[in-house]
Amino acid sequence: MVLPGIALLAVAFNTAWNLVQSEVWRSQTEDFLDHWVAEAKTEAGFTVDKEEWLLTLAGADNALDNMPGSPELQMMRAQVLNRGVQNGWAVNDSGEPMELDAWQQAILQRPGWPYSWSSYAQARSQRSLIDQQLEQALVRADQLGPWEQQVMENATILGRYYRGWLSEPVQNILDDSQQRLVKLYPHRAKQIERQYPLP
Repeated sequence: MVLPGIALLAVAFNTAWNLVQSEVWRSQTEDFLDHWVAEAKTEAGFTVDKEEWLLTLAGADNALDNMPGSPELQMMRAQVLNRGVQNGWAVNDSGEPMELDAWQQAILQRPGWPYSWSSYAQARSQRSLIDQQLEQALVRADQLGPWEQQVMENATILGRYYRGWLSEPVQNILDDSQQRLVKLYPHRAKQIERQYPLP
C-alpha cells in the first residue's frame, strides 16, 4: 500500500516540477517576444540579434520539453521561429521555413482551436503560399472562432490584401468576418481598412 502511494507522489512531484520549469521558460520567451514587438514599434528597421534569438528559441524549446503537449507553447515557438525566418535563420536543410511545421504541430495538438488555424494561415501568407492550405486554414479558423477578435482581424487583413487571389467562396467568408468586425470593433476595422485599401 505504501509503495503505490510513494510512486503516485513521485509522479505528481515530477509533473509539478515540469510545469514550474516550463512556466519559467515560457515567461522568459514571452518577455523576449514582447520586447521585440515593442522595439519594432518604436525603432524603424529594428532587427533581432542572432544570439538573443537563439537564446529565445532555446527557451521555447525548453518550455516545450517540459510540457510537450501544449499547443500554446507550440504557437509561441512558431512565433520565435517566424522571427528567425525573417532574418534567414530558421530554415530547414531544404531551405523551407521551419515555423510552418510548428504551426501545424499546434493545430494537431488542438484541432478545435481557432487561433492556431488563423496564425497558420497568416504564416502561409507571409511566405506567399496562397494556396488551398491557406484557404482551408482561413475557413477552419472562421468556423471555430467566428466572434474572436484576433480571428476576425486576421481574416479581414488577408481578405483585403489577397482579394482576387482567393476563391469566391472563401472571399465571401472573409467578407462576412469583416462585417462582424465592423459591428463589434468599428475603430479597429477602420484602421485595417486604411492600412489595407482595396485595389
